[in-house]
Amino acid sequence: MKQKVQEYIDNHREELISSLKELIESPSADGQDTIAQEIVIRKLNELGFETDTFRMDERVKECPDYCPPDITYTDGTYNVVGIRKGKNSEKNLMLFAHIDTEGEEHFGKFAEPYLAEEKDGKIYGLGVADDKGGIAMMLEGIKAALAIAGDLNYDVTALSILGKHGGAFGTLSAMMKGYSGDDSLYIHPAETGHGFQEIKNISLGMLDMKLTVIGKPGIPHDDFSEGINANLIMAEAVRILEEYNRKKREECIFDFGSFKGQPSFILNIGSLRSDAGYGKVCEKAECLFRCRFFSPLTTEKVFNEIKTCLYEGLEGEWILEKGTYRAEPAMVANEDPFVRFIENSISDVSGEKDFIHQYHGASDIHYPILYGNSRCVGIGPYCDLPEEGSGVREWIDVDDYLKGIAILTTILLDYDKQDNE
Repeated sequence: MKQKVQEYIDNHREELISSLKELIESPSADGQDTIAQEIVIRKLNELGFETDTFRMDERVKECPDYCPPDITYTDGTYNVVGIRKGKNSEKNLMLFAHIDTEGEEHFGKFAEPYLAEEKDGKIYGLGVADDKGGIAMMLEGIKAALAIAGDLNYDVTALSILGKHGGAFGTLSAMMKGYSGDDSLYIHPAETGHGFQEIKNISLGMLDMKLTVIGKPGIPHDDFSEGINANLIMAEAVRILEEYNRKKREECIFDFGSFKGQPSFILNIGSLRSDAGYGKVCEKAECLFRCRFFSPLTTEKVFNEIKTCLYEGLEGEWILEKGTYRAEPAMVANEDPFVRFIENSISDVSGEKDFIHQYHGASDIHYPILYGNSRCVGIGPYCDLPEEGSGVREWIDVDDYLKGIAILTTILLDYDKQDNE
């Protein structure tokens, strides 16, 4: 079977590369009309999938880690789901990736933002690494498996979702509508640089928060000594947050996986802002910060712990609010048979055996685990995703992309044969 898969990849190399380029050249920029979904629907229909489209399900707002989208989606944005019934529908495997990309000017101004270019063993273009490479691998992996096997013994669910803003519009809404699988595979190029060595099976919880402290100005145009400077209150608040961070990093330690022995808690202060200029007493100051954490911590527990610390140590008037981004922790154990099956499939194609069980801050893998009753892991090829405003195009490695299609094809061909209990 391995030889048949490789022969298919070799015989269809240019077609597989052209498939990815076609997706890159069809827009689906952040929040804008998802024109590229037309390609997804067409290809899924050609492969015998029944397809449907949907937007955000209002029921997501009832979920503990609902992230209110921080952008406005146009009327032309939608998710795509395809379902293909197998000869024996006792099992269902779900594949998913996100079709939305960064904005057209995110990495810098380009004369042709949707140019797909192959050069020096890499494919460049908007969204290729985040995450049209994953969409193309999903579609072409399914096509290759059906070409080799003719049919599959289980159901396949394919999701092309909008996932760049917390997942509520896409993955979480799909779970609310009942789209899931016994097992799920999230396909996304590996932004860490580990490529297929990385198995994404651990998703950290995440909570953004905003702290606002209130001062008072003192006597206008005269003596400011009677005022209360919000900046001084905020300085004490930051000290309290840093002390909380220190204690949690001592208490919360990974006891499994590639990061065993390392802290499983991170608090980062991202922004300090105040409203005063020279010679004035600051009346209001804000602090934006983010916590990442793992079980048994939850978003509510972290929020309440921080609020308690502030109550006990911070004088004056202040307000603590949850930010837009929030997610509960989730994982599939390293020794789980599905994780081992994915590892073995990668090893069969690439020879890779030394895997990193990577934890990610609020990866989309947590939605199928928590809301879809599905074992879910993520894999992806080597890529580069530059910094915002860098003026550098993102890219994905061509050979790794082709290897990814071979890996997915192998997974699809062997899924019903593995020990899946």
